[in-house]
Amino acid sequence: MGFWLDFALAWRLLTIIPLPFIPADPQRPAGLAAAYYPLIGLMLGLLLAGAGQLLFFLFPVGLAAALLLALWAGLTGLLHLDGFMDSCDGLLPPRDPARRLEIMKDSRVGAFGAIGVGLLLLVKFNALAALPVDYRVTGLIVIPVLARWAVTWAMVRYPLARREGTSVFFSAGLGWPQVIVASAIAAATAVAGLGWLGLLLGGIAWLVMTLISALAMARIAGLTGDVYGAICETVETALLLALALR
Repeated sequence: MGFWLDFALAWRLLTIIPLPFIPADPQRPAGLAAAYYPLIGLMLGLLLAGAGQLLFFLFPVGLAAALLLALWAGLTGLLHLDGFMDSCDGLLPPRDPARRLEIMKDSRVGAFGAIGVGLLLLVKFNALAALPVDYRVTGLIVIPVLARWAVTWAMVRYPLARREGTSVFFSAGLGWPQVIVASAIAAATAVAGLGWLGLLLGGIAWLVMTLISALAMARIAGLTGDVYGAICETVETALLLALALR
């Protein structure tokens, strides 16, 4: 039963798709669910790959890529994009650490967040449009898995910037055993889908996660839920770019 409770919590956190058949257990540490973040990525990837096949068959490449990107963002409830915007607003302009954290908690979007998310979506859209046909299934399955694996790794590897908030709640009970499970799921999916290239993408995902985490450590001395969202979005975009290389 523990697996299903953790899976359901991860599903409800990372997607907007209802899961009414498994009740929530408020007494269970929420951090245990992080082991299955890559599994949620696999479910999302399967949905995106299936939708992508249909969209690229029905529409011109540009329109299909735009619709697929909208679906990609919509399935997550814009959760990761919101975190990316807040991270741009908080981490990029020159501010003191306390002010950065205040900005990231503010629901309003600033210039850095608006410009940053615009550029991110532009790059992601063009990378989707340029994605080779051979990777429109396997690539779209593997990328969401590795991005969420990177988030699980970051949650364990780096300290939190705040002592309260949702990131503290969702880190409760989290440790290296969850990273091991998440890594096994991610590695199996990456190798099954893309072979050695999947392992290379895993290395890129880890590198991007490390760079963003290093920036957050330097600017706010820790990570937040917004930074996790930024890691997820940036890793996905970087991996799409890697597969779109000619």
